[in-house]
Amino acid sequence: MEAQRGLGWTLLQILRNLFTNPRSLQAGVIIFSGLILVDFLFRSLFPNFSTFLEEQGTEILWSEMDVGFAPILWLVFITLILGSLTIVISFAAEKVPKLIDLYMDHWPSLFFVWLTTALYIHALTIKLMAEMQMDVRSSLILNYNIFLPIFMIIGFPFILSILYSTKTGKVIDNLLESIHAIYLKLASIGPSEELNPKKRLKWQIHLFETTNQLIDLLVYVPYKEPKAQIIEGLGDQLIEYLKYKKDFPNSFFEVIDEIREDVSFKTLKSQFQDIENDRVFYELKNFRVIGNAYISFIEAGEFDLSTLCVEQVKRIGVKAVELKQEKMMDLVLIHLNTHLRFALKHGRLNNEPRNLYNLIFHYGKFVQSLIEQRDLPRVKTSYGHYLFYGQAIFEALLDAPALAFILDTLATEMQKGLIKMYHLHWDRDHYFDQLKQFLLLDNLQNIDRGFAFNFFRKNHGIRLLHIGMALFFLEHDEEEWARMIAKDTMQDYDLLGKDIFQKTMNIIYARLKFSGPTFWEDTDRGNINIYYTPYQKQIDAFRNIQNEYISMQPKPAKVI
Repeated sequence: MEAQRGLGWTLLQILRNLFTNPRSLQAGVIIFSGLILVDFLFRSLFPNFSTFLEEQGTEILWSEMDVGFAPILWLVFITLILGSLTIVISFAAEKVPKLIDLYMDHWPSLFFVWLTTALYIHALTIKLMAEMQMDVRSSLILNYNIFLPIFMIIGFPFILSILYSTKTGKVIDNLLESIHAIYLKLASIGPSEELNPKKRLKWQIHLFETTNQLIDLLVYVPYKEPKAQIIEGLGDQLIEYLKYKKDFPNSFFEVIDEIREDVSFKTLKSQFQDIENDRVFYELKNFRVIGNAYISFIEAGEFDLSTLCVEQVKRIGVKAVELKQEKMMDLVLIHLNTHLRFALKHGRLNNEPRNLYNLIFHYGKFVQSLIEQRDLPRVKTSYGHYLFYGQAIFEALLDAPALAFILDTLATEMQKGLIKMYHLHWDRDHYFDQLKQFLLLDNLQNIDRGFAFNFFRKNHGIRLLHIGMALFFLEHDEEEWARMIAKDTMQDYDLLGKDIFQKTMNIIYARLKFSGPTFWEDTDRGNINIYYTPYQKQIDAFRNIQNEYISMQPKPAKVI
């Protein structure tokens, strides 16, 4: 009974939309007008056609032609088409309710349904006119001998095309295309023009409902490919949104009441004035649904999909930097930090570094785009975030020792940023500030000395990257900064003692000297060796500088 009610409800929805949807009515008017014109045109040409047949020696008895069977065939066609649409859309709409609306805005489907209906009415009219002894020969030939065979050939391919269009991938494409169509309509109006309130209501609701249904598909669809298609599609569409946004009418950013009640904004009602002023309500919606998907994926252990979520936020952020959209840059930073917090919590509970590793990589890519634009305030803020999360990871190591590698990942991204700043000739004072942040990464706050001793005795990654940075400085004749790093290593000398310090440094120098640019194992980021430096020839110069500082050190205290 539920299935029957579902089919009946879908049929009623299809019929209601056919007779009330403006686009459907336009299609109906076009089809009926076109059919009338074609009928009149064929009627004017029919005498020539009839004469041609007679000249071929063909004897045609027009009065004996049966006109009773065609309406039944057209009725069968209508039943097949509407029935197929009803069944296919009914089952597909269980997962994507928006599908009915999509089909009711789909020109090919509307034209086909209305053309079948028009030809059925045309056949009925011919039958009635024939019974009234009217001359219907031309219309008879047109309907029965031309249109009917054509429809017998293309009817089933059309039904198969409807079946094909309900594949998950096609449904996702249709939903994404419907979002993009709204962008184009908004951009065509222009920022100075007033947006009709009814259109604003319709388009805002369409954007939010479609986004919600795409996210719902993530729950229903068991396969990774369509999930990835949705995530990448949301990222692509939001990037397009940012590109077109400047051309949208200003009134579009006035949020309607229905949007304020959206599930994503239930906890943000007090902030709506700021959201409207910043014009980020749609971006915030997308970030929230991507964030929810990210949490679901990390909890399900789907590392590739969780990484894809973060990658979209990074891509959107890079585009915002390129377009110089200040509010969006701040929003991206906030949500990258939010994802990092969730990934850290998950990593600590499960002793799993993979999500953090992938996330920090994309975080670093966004920061590098800020560096390229010389956005000092946000770069400075980001380096402060690196330190904050580094401290949080240190505190989590007792519960999740596997997170130790994430400290190296943070150091790697800070090092990449410093190298990019140097090549872009940043102001030296500003550069020096970020370099100090880099060296503070292993300066632990409120960490037990015994724990620090055991950790740094076994984990050399941060110091490897520090010294790799020093070798870069020596290669570029920046001995002052290389000396600063050498002096910073004396903290290790004080912590570890002379013998263990020397042993640790020998290991570090050996790794820097003999390690290549690639690693012998594969990771989510390929097999790049994050500790590699191409400046091995500067190792001896750095060791000499370091030895100078060692010679200045008092005898280290014994470690208990």
